[in-house]
Amino acid sequence: MEYKDLAIHFTEEFEEYKRYLQEHIEFNGEILNHVFFGECSNYFIELIGKEKDIPKIKELFDYLELMATSGDDDVKELLSVTILAQLGDSKKILKNAYKYMGSETRKASNEIERFWGRN
Repeated sequence: MEYKDLAIHFTEEFEEYKRYLQEHIEFNGEILNHVFFGECSNYFIELIGKEKDIPKIKELFDYLELMATSGDDDVKELLSVTILAQLGDSKKILKNAYKYMGSETRKASNEIERFWGRN
């Protein structure tokens, strides 16, 4: 999984985010992965907070685990800095998220939480 193709790959797996990617491209003139996934994190947080669509949450965390295990260094950085750090902004969201994280995602989350002094 390569950083340069990440947003396209993600929206192929999660078609409900394609419209957000299109809006992102129209606004920015290009794909800015950190910005796009930062915007998507708001939707991730809402999904995790409500805990209503468990299969979709599991699918999302399976993808995050794939980023953690198969992504290049830039993908792993994006996962930690842009996605996981935002999940840790709320103890409730992070607690819910921990239920669905794979081992490498959990490890990356713990590292970013330590970095921010929240763990």
